[in-house]
Order: sequence, then C-alpha cells, then structure tokens
Amino acid sequence: MRPKKHALFTLFKHHNANGTTVWYARFWDDATQRYAIARSTGVLAQGKRERHDEAITVAREMASSIQFSSSPLKQLFVDYVESFWTSSSCYVKERALVLKKPLSAYYVKMNHDDVGRHIRPFPGFRKLTLNDLTPGHIRDWMRWAAEKGLSARRINAVLQSMRVAVRYAVSREELLRDPFAKIAEVKEEIKEKGILTPAEVSLLINRNGNDDPRIYLGILLGVFCGLRRGEVRGLQWGDVDLNQRIIHVNHNYVDNEGIKTPKCKSMRSVPIPRAVYSAFNAVRTVSPYLASDDFVLFNFLSRDIPVSMNFFRAGLCSVLESIGIKKEAQKLRNITFHSLRHTFVTLGRLAGISDFEIQALAGHRSSSMMERYSHVCQVIDYGSVCKKLEDAANQ
Repeated sequence: MRPKKHALFTLFKHHNANGTTVWYARFWDDATQRYAIARSTGVLAQGKRERHDEAITVAREMASSIQFSSSPLKQLFVDYVESFWTSSSCYVKERALVLKKPLSAYYVKMNHDDVGRHIRPFPGFRKLTLNDLTPGHIRDWMRWAAEKGLSARRINAVLQSMRVAVRYAVSREELLRDPFAKIAEVKEEIKEKGILTPAEVSLLINRNGNDDPRIYLGILLGVFCGLRRGEVRGLQWGDVDLNQRIIHVNHNYVDNEGIKTPKCKSMRSVPIPRAVYSAFNAVRTVSPYLASDDFVLFNFLSRDIPVSMNFFRAGLCSVLESIGIKKEAQKLRNITFHSLRHTFVTLGRLAGISDFEIQALAGHRSSSMMERYSHVCQVIDYGSVCKKLEDAANQ
C-alpha cells in the first residue's frame, strides 16, 4: 500500500487579540509524519475572497525556508523545558543581549533544578512532546504535585517555569496554541511576614551576648538601615563613611555571580544610627581585611567572598532566642532575615519619618511596595491607644 501523500502545507485562519484575522500556514514534516510547524503568512483574511490566493502564494514562498530539524515541537516536553532553563538557551541569551534584562544565574539554575525535582518525575509527561502538551496534562500535573505535598507557592513557581518556556515557543510561532491560556494559579494562603516589636528591638540593642560581631551587625543593618540580605553581604568598607555616619548602598552579593547592583538598581545612601555605628567598630576590631574593596562581613575561609547565607540563618535564630523569641515562635510568627527590613519600614513610620523618606531609604520603587512592608497592626499598643481616646473624650 502506497503511503498517503500529504499537501506541503494547509491554511487556516487565526483570530488575533486585536480583532484582526490572519491566514496561517501549517507545514508538513516528513520525518514526524505530521503538520509540525505553523507560521503566520501576514496576510489578513479580508474582502470577498479573504485574500486566500495571496496567502497560498506567500505560504509557498515560506515553505523552502522552514527548518524542521530546529523545531522544538518534536522535543520531549520535559527536555525542552530543561534545556530552556540553561545559560546557553536562546531565551536567556535574548533577555541579556537584546532586551538588556538579564536573568540571574541563580534564578536560571533554580528553574532548571525544578525540572528534575518536580517536572520530570511526573508519569504524565513521559514521552510527551511539546506539541502534544494540553491543558489536561498540566492540570493532571498540578493534582499530582499537590498529592506529593508541594505547597501552593511551590506549585505556582514550577507552573511559571513551564509557562514561560511554552509561551516563548508560542511567541516565536513554533507552537500555535498556548496550553497555559486557561490554567489558573493555585490559590495561596499568604502568611504575613512577622516583624520585631519596639520592645524586642530594645532588647536587641541592650542585650549582652558573645555572638560573632558580624551577625549582630548584619541584623542591625536590617533593622535600622533597611538593607536586604544581599546588600548586607555585598557591603564593602569603601561603602561605609563612619565619619559622616553614612552607608552608600551600591552593591548586592549573589552566590555564583558575585557583586551586582542592588535589586531594581536601588542604589541609595542611609544614615548610621548609634547602635549600628558601635557594631561597625566591633567588626573592625576583629576583621583581618579592611581595604576599601573588602567585605565588611568577611569570610574567614576566603577574602573574595562574604559570609554565607546559612551564617545569617543560624545567627539570626540564635540571637532571637537570646531575647526570648524561641524557634517555635519564630516559625509561628514567620520571622526571617527579611523580616528585619519589614521591621525597619514599620518602625520608621511609627517614629514619624515621612513615607517619602522611608521609600527612599528602603529603596522601594513605589509607595504600594512600601505599604506591603508596613505592619503597624503588629506593633500597636492598644492600651496606649485606649488611653489617648479616653483622654480626648474627657477634654
């Protein structure tokens, strides 16, 4: 029996979001024995004959330039996503070289690692090509991930890594339909970030501990200066003017990438309060590295890198326990190192510092972001509020 002969291409109409209708051509691939690649002809379907003949002519001219071997449609879906999240992928290079919005190596690696941990093990994705991916497969994966115990936040993060990869193929017209178009995120129960109360901050300042002075300085830089953890790690002695009591926040340290600019290019200057000034001096007395390009929070193992992120996690937990916030309470209140930055914003507003100043000191791009970092309800002294109201009523 002779194999069925297929047309070189077929035409179909695609309705765009802007209300126009365009002729598309779907081209036949002998290797996979199917119409594997769809491309826009650029011909609008309008008029009495909808310019059908013109679309045929354009499609014939396009046929000779179609390269099936480079099409991701024949790739297994999991392999496609895994290769998508590498430093050598077209997407990552395009972000850096064309859009001038490079992705951090950490972000790319995190997404790449998620493929092996949470995408490849799903039985429903085995032997599934990118072209065969449907909303049903995605929903099945979401259910499977939830049954495996992944949190809603993690499921949404992995969904995003798949969504970005698939929509990139759609944007290049290598994949005609977006299987993620009707996939909603899993509903998350967002837990409010915990902060330290004024009383706890007072205990922090006045405590007598034998901790490493680096962790104590790091904590105070978060509470009183609003620095992010990467900014604390990236702080160099050349950024610190102890005479004028000013910190110039110019650096952010990222593992595997080194020194970068602060998040969202939020370079800024912040004042050094008295407690932070004393903590700086305590670190200077023990630091073997005091050159302008040396890290303030130095690493004993190498002069070229600052303290590790684990140093902060363990150190913060220990310091908080010393002022009466046990591990269970830290977890229950959702207190992390980033909580110190939230504490800075909240206490600044309580102290009467203007929102404009707080936004500038914290390096927030918008007032709405600053609002997210303000948790006044966690530090209200209700007894004091009642007394003020009663006093006002009795006047």
